[in-house]
Amino acid sequence: MQFSLKMAMALSVLASTNLYAATTLVVPEDVKLLAVNMEKPKLEGGLFSDEKTIEIPDGTNQIVFKYQPEFEIGDDIKGVYGDAIIAKFDVKNEELKFELPEFKTYRQAQINISPLEWQLLDSRGQPIDLVEDILESDGVQIGRNYAQEARNYNIAGGVAGVAVTVVTVNQHSQAVTGVEPKVVATADAQSPTAQDSQMVDLLKTMYQKATPEEKETFKKWVAQQ
Repeated sequence: MQFSLKMAMALSVLASTNLYAATTLVVPEDVKLLAVNMEKPKLEGGLFSDEKTIEIPDGTNQIVFKYQPEFEIGDDIKGVYGDAIIAKFDVKNEELKFELPEFKTYRQAQINISPLEWQLLDSRGQPIDLVEDILESDGVQIGRNYAQEARNYNIAGGVAGVAVTVVTVNQHSQAVTGVEPKVVATADAQSPTAQDSQMVDLLKTMYQKATPEEKETFKKWVAQQ
């Protein structure tokens, strides 16, 4: 029990170093953000604002989105719906903005929206490196679960995939890790040895993901125990 408590405290120390390490993703009104790191996103911003934002953790991230520009045609407003794009990228302490084509007409958008030419720009206006793919639907679907589809895509090893973790995290922690999926028994069924082993594995993973400064902070904490 004492060892488990120390492991939990150690994990807390590592997590706290990343508590305020986050990147802001700016989402324009004609982009539908469908999933972030295999979870349904929670955007911030006014109901009628042209842009909304979401904080994503520093490190590897994955998003799913659709570009949906709208056009006034007479008294009607018609939208053109692009593909569901899944993309992964690495980022640290940035403000990212979408760069998307500006279609002048409804017809032009229909013809050119797929394949979509887009980028994510950093705070200096420079495009960041990313890997993208189309998140294909499995037949006709009513109300797609994009978060689950992204998870299934990652498990299948898609080109824009990330490793899946069984650890539930908030958006200020390591949301995507290199831990392979595995079945974890309930706490009541676990022995103290099994619990300690899982904590050690998780601690190792977080340590490997940490920056040199974070590792040094952690080492100092361990030395004081």
